[in-house]
Amino acid sequence: MTSTAWNAFWTMLPAEPGAALWDSSPQLTAAQHLPLFRDHVDPLLPLVDIGCGNGRQTQWLARHFPRVIGLDIAEAAVELATESHPAPNVTYRCADLLDEHAAAALHAELGDVNVYMRGVLHQLAPDERRTMLGTLALLLGDSGRLFAQELTERTGWYVSELLASGQPLPKTAGLAAHFDFGARVAPAHEGQLRLLFERNGFDVVADGDIALHTTENTSDGRPLELPTSYLVARAAAPH
Repeated sequence: MTSTAWNAFWTMLPAEPGAALWDSSPQLTAAQHLPLFRDHVDPLLPLVDIGCGNGRQTQWLARHFPRVIGLDIAEAAVELATESHPAPNVTYRCADLLDEHAAAALHAELGDVNVYMRGVLHQLAPDERRTMLGTLALLLGDSGRLFAQELTERTGWYVSELLASGQPLPKTAGLAAHFDFGARVAPAHEGQLRLLFERNGFDVVADGDIALHTTENTSDGRPLELPTSYLVARAAAPH
């Protein structure tokens, strides 16, 4: 996904919380994730929220870490986050972490960091995923840990079936039209997320399945939840 595409998305999206499909309340999102990685991280390190969007989760995470940096590829998202979800210990920046020089500069500034990342890798081509994993390892250094929630092929199948059924899901359909959401091959299914990280220089310390709570309801009024995977990882020591 390009910065141009994401800038267009965030520019067109209404500013209120919950307008994006994945922008659920932090109580259903970051608050559910924190217990999964809290015991694995050094809580005194800065936390970098990659793909922070409007900063809703970033602001909540700032209650639990001394310094939080929200990064997004879209300038429009960074502007919205700065305006709508500020906190004294939060800064928002526009950055493309496929740029290894940008990642190196960030690590030189912050030192080792913890990383929080939701639904970023599935947007990337396989070679871009490998590049991104390299920059993530650089950011973590020796002490940082990463939490990632990622869409899987099962997510794509589920979304495709929902849309084919004719259910009125305007947010989901909008993503499908804008980004081929549900059509792209995701990086993980049946343990593939773990393998992706382990084959690219990480030790996985925890993983499992977890629902992605969305801001859309199915035709019977139930909140739409998508099947996803998560993991907690550290950069592997060089051999």
